[in-house]
Amino acid sequence: MTPIIKDPIIELSGIFVSILQVTAAFFGGLFLWLSIMAFNGHAMINMVLELVEAPGHVDLVETFFAGIVLLVLFMASVVVFFVLKYLRKVVNREFDARSHA
Repeated sequence: MTPIIKDPIIELSGIFVSILQVTAAFFGGLFLWLSIMAFNGHAMINMVLELVEAPGHVDLVETFFAGIVLLVLFMASVVVFFVLKYLRKVVNREFDARSHA
């Protein structure tokens, strides 16, 4: 009987995918929060600009466009999270296949 040799690349792939998954979840939450702030924060942004005596004001259309962009980035983060979840299953299957061989 041959001894089972663990492949460190497969183990590191699982760790790397886990780190990427946590990062995607973090950025997804960040983009969701920023999009909510962009949709609801038009008056707040203008108030802050008045407090610092900035010459310009933010238009409602600009904040709406920024909110849409951030919402699209949130959706992209969700898609990346689930793709990484699938890749994690693939890595685990490969690891199981090698350990039973």
